[in-house]
Amino acid sequence: MTGKTHVAIGISAALTISFGQPLEEQLVLVLTSVIGSLIPDLDHPKGKLNQKLLLYNNNFYRVLFYLSLGGLSMYLYFLKKSKLFLLLGIVSFLIGISSHRGFTHSILGFLASSSIVGILTVRYGLSNVYSGFIIGYILHLVADFFTPKGIKIFYPLNTSVSSPITIKTNSKAEKILFMLLSVYSICLLLRYLEI
Repeated sequence: MTGKTHVAIGISAALTISFGQPLEEQLVLVLTSVIGSLIPDLDHPKGKLNQKLLLYNNNFYRVLFYLSLGGLSMYLYFLKKSKLFLLLGIVSFLIGISSHRGFTHSILGFLASSSIVGILTVRYGLSNVYSGFIIGYILHLVADFFTPKGIKIFYPLNTSVSSPITIKTNSKAEKILFMLLSVYSICLLLRYLEI
């Protein structure tokens, strides 16, 4: 799936789940769901977030960036003895060496990423941030499961798993899905304004 479809899925799910909650809580859930829906594509140099993070959008700079981030995080771990830096270092190294739809599209990648976000948010009572991230991340994996390439859900095993019913990335079917999700989200927003 394309980045915009992942974002549309995250927004529509977060708006559905948070319907009726105060506007601030809805906004937090939607924004963090969008971020969570983009995180799994950090393993692709042209992923939406990497377009902002990387100096050049190619695989060499992606690998260099995440290995450097991993090295810096491990250095900070040895200085501060913080579990957060250890996890961030390991995840960054694995993102750096992983191919697209590898580590970040697996159960292991989900658990590691959600642990980092959990450490950062639950401690400070930001459960909506954590929930939004989880929603976005899981729905990204589900959406990519419905593509012909599938996902390596059991990484480091190299076996890709996909649904028997698939939607080709950037196909007419995906564009229709994007439009339907957009209309649904707009309807939810309009309904919220009526309340």
